[in-house]
Amino acid sequence: MYDLLLLGSLITSDKTGYKLQKIVGSALQPMRKVSSGVLYPSLERLEKEGLITSTVYEEGRKMKLWHITTKGGDRFIELMKEKIPSDAKRNDMIHFKLRSMDSVTLDEQLEILAEFQSFIEKDLAFYQKAQDEMAEHQERFPENAERFRILVEAYELDIQIAKTKLTWIKRQIAERK
Repeated sequence: MYDLLLLGSLITSDKTGYKLQKIVGSALQPMRKVSSGVLYPSLERLEKEGLITSTVYEEGRKMKLWHITTKGGDRFIELMKEKIPSDAKRNDMIHFKLRSMDSVTLDEQLEILAEFQSFIEKDLAFYQKAQDEMAEHQERFPENAERFRILVEAYELDIQIAKTKLTWIKRQIAERK
């Protein structure tokens, strides 16, 4: 999952592991951090695969500077074109792609946005159906009405977030057409 973000971060310029850790951390949801135990093995694997190279230099202390190779640039474009899986990492993958859209063609940007739109439309339909069911349960089971009222309100938040995302996506698509 981090390959896309790491390669995308190196497209613009060479970076140290520390800088890459900051970039990856800022691309994830708040409160999620990328440990060195995840980052450096990923960088070493990408280097073994020939997608990046490293150079050790001293600027007060020894540091490793990571650089993307031509093969790594090609792999980055492949990753940008891949469909996003419908799993727990979906949101991170979407955000990674959104942060690197300037590296792909306009048609590919529109495909990414359309895929994102499709996910959010499905989420919205799910939240609306669940909210309707909870409202129905609220009436059918008065002894638990307060519990179902709270669930209706929680789904309302999910619905509003999904609608906001759809508004943003539609604006992005319109600006690219």
